[in-house]
Amino acid sequence: MIEDKQASILFLWFMIELLIGGKVIYNIKIDEAFSFYNIDNKYKKMCYDCINEINNSDAYKEAFNKICKKLYDSDFSYVRKLWDIKNVNELFDFNVNPFITNVIVLIGYHHHMININKYSIDNNQIKKHKKRVKECFESDLINRNLNGIRVSQMLWAIYFIRMRIIEVGRLQYEYYGQENGNNIIKIHIPKGNKLDILEVIKSLKISKNKLNEVFKINNLIYKCDSWLLSNQVFGLLDKDSNIYKFYRLFNVKDGKDCIKDILNFVYGVDICNDYSLLRDDTKLQKKIKVALLNNTKFKLGVGVLEKGIDFYENSNNREN
Repeated sequence: MIEDKQASILFLWFMIELLIGGKVIYNIKIDEAFSFYNIDNKYKKMCYDCINEINNSDAYKEAFNKICKKLYDSDFSYVRKLWDIKNVNELFDFNVNPFITNVIVLIGYHHHMININKYSIDNNQIKKHKKRVKECFESDLINRNLNGIRVSQMLWAIYFIRMRIIEVGRLQYEYYGQENGNNIIKIHIPKGNKLDILEVIKSLKISKNKLNEVFKINNLIYKCDSWLLSNQVFGLLDKDSNIYKFYRLFNVKDGKDCIKDILNFVYGVDICNDYSLLRDDTKLQKKIKVALLNNTKFKLGVGVLEKGIDFYENSNNREN
């Protein structure tokens, strides 16, 4: 199993500080993280205020240290179990400064540096990693005007910090673990650019070698769990749409309810009690809105790459 053993050394420092009653976090460490990820300095004061709250309470310090140790030094299965947590107070069992999720991300930058060296990723991959962590730190503050990033954004940053994901062209690839002698790779689709099917194929073709370079693994099975593969969404799509073409690369089964993902990724909201109020600026928004008003239940698409990665690596085939 690929785990970040060297990172445990960092927590020895935390524990020593706790035992002598000192600070868990110093401002200079936060400054280093801001520089490492090129984060806007206007957020520093919010970090400093949160840090002072932590450092001024022994109970707060102890809880913070335990949570960081679990997030950065435990088996990664622990991190994967946290996706259903919506409020950071659930992690601490008491009310905390909402900006603590941002601070937890910054605390990980030393781990990130260790993992960058451990896995010998190239400069291009390093830039992508830093960019994605910066996005996780800032996006909720900018786009949602929140007082701290959501737990989901904190967890996504940790995926990069702990080197579970590499980005190859249009797609991201998570090394999930082993299953029946095969190595499972989870495909993720970052926001931003359109899902150009040719860019998807290009990414798939070169991903196997990239994954082997970083994780030293073969015998790969590619999976993708996404609202983009929802059978109910697929039924609404035009055949020339990129999402339709992406869906056709996989064998897909229905998973759990994915209305929260639909609201988040299609409409940019967390909750909606009246679907008639949803935006309908795009063709997809209009079609899904009508379906929701007609009580369609959207299920997550649980997909396995139909033809296997060797098909894309060894041929010039293109999906139409």
